[in-house]
Amino acid sequence: MSSWLSRAKESLSGREAVVALEPIEFACPCSRKIEATRRPEFQRVLCNVCGEPFFLLPLDVYPHPVMKVRKVKPSKTVEPTPSKPSSKSAAPAEAVPERAAIDLQAKRQEVTTKVRTQFTPLRLIVLSLLAVIGLTGWWQWNRAARSSAEVDFKTATDAGMVALQKPDFVEAAQHFGRAAAAADLLKRTDVAAEQARQRSRQLTALNSLLKCSLFELIDAARATRLRENVLAAESEFANLHAGRWVVLQSEVIPPADPAVPTTVSWEQRIQIFDEPLFLVASLPVFSKVQATSPLPAATPDAPVASAPPNVSALNDLGQREITFAAQVESLKWDAAKAAWVLTLKSSSGFLWTDYDLLLAAGLPPDELHTEAQLRAMLTEQSRWIGAFE
Repeated sequence: MSSWLSRAKESLSGREAVVALEPIEFACPCSRKIEATRRPEFQRVLCNVCGEPFFLLPLDVYPHPVMKVRKVKPSKTVEPTPSKPSSKSAAPAEAVPERAAIDLQAKRQEVTTKVRTQFTPLRLIVLSLLAVIGLTGWWQWNRAARSSAEVDFKTATDAGMVALQKPDFVEAAQHFGRAAAAADLLKRTDVAAEQARQRSRQLTALNSLLKCSLFELIDAARATRLRENVLAAESEFANLHAGRWVVLQSEVIPPADPAVPTTVSWEQRIQIFDEPLFLVASLPVFSKVQATSPLPAATPDAPVASAPPNVSALNDLGQREITFAAQVESLKWDAAKAAWVLTLKSSSGFLWTDYDLLLAAGLPPDELHTEAQLRAMLTEQSRWIGAFE
């Protein structure tokens, strides 16, 4: 700093400062290196090869700055000295970091704050009012619907009984269908409700029975199979008859415990011409079939209960004869058995209970089933499903 100040004073005072010459070296466009010495005054330098002139600036009277480099002392690493374990207090092998606990607490507080900001007292009051209004509206609607269903059940049942007296089975099916829907809405399981449901099922089946007998059905399927192929016969059945109802009398083995709902597999063989027909089904309604006939309730006039008359007993194979209805689902040709297999829809089966509607379905009394026997069988089946008065 003192050298710089003395130079400046000598330059301003007009005295010639003593300066050191500065050698320089630069390149000419002709690729020759030119060496020269920078002086206190301007000078002109020529290239010795190509004669290119160069103009050199004079020396700077100010000294070049000197960069001071600060030395950074390296940090000393202190090696931990192993400490002897004390008998009074021993540090745990793995210490849980305190930072994690603080972070979890902070997150919990943040979530709590967000929840509190979302559910303000005003919003909670509004939500409570809306919930009360909604529940009150639903209760009123449900009450009105139940009241309307009770009225509809009675009027539809009465109208259905009038239609049965005509008889008009289509109109009766519509009325009893409304009565069954009302009973379902009311969740009624009494005898009147079960009778309405049963009449609705029987009339629905009666109005959509198979248009031909099983003999005519198999005869048509056999003719189509011989004329065309098996697939054509199966497709013809699916287009013309699938979904229609059949009313059958058959024997089934009662389940061990009728109180436990089970699916009973059933199969019956019918010989038609030289090709047998197998009727197969897995109907849950068969689980209601009982092995013994329930005794009627004792009354003051008849204190000793007796078995109902003309009720079919179990045969030698442990089977009981029943009358039921179900929808036909498919007709397939079984090449291994060389027979047709008619499958009934499992969810459609139900036990028949009405004698007059059974006559309309085409199952009158015969040599094996007298009118008294049929009525007793249907009455017993109505007891099984809870539709007997």
